[in-house]
Amino acid sequence: MRNDEDEPLTIKQVTRELNVDDKTVRRWIKSGQLRATRDIVGRYTISRADLDSFVEQRRRQFGINE
Repeated sequence: MRNDEDEPLTIKQVTRELNVDDKTVRRWIKSGQLRATRDIVGRYTISRADLDSFVEQRRRQFGINE
């Protein structure tokens, strides 16, 4: 049985979680800053681990402590 941590996230889910526009997420993906794969129909999916890593990297980059 899979838990929610294993489910890939959609761009829409990432935009809601990070409170950014979908164009921003797509730009991060295309520039290689945010790792993503494409599902069988060509939609981007982002793993929870990749999103968490991206967020942590951005926090360090901009000196944000939570």
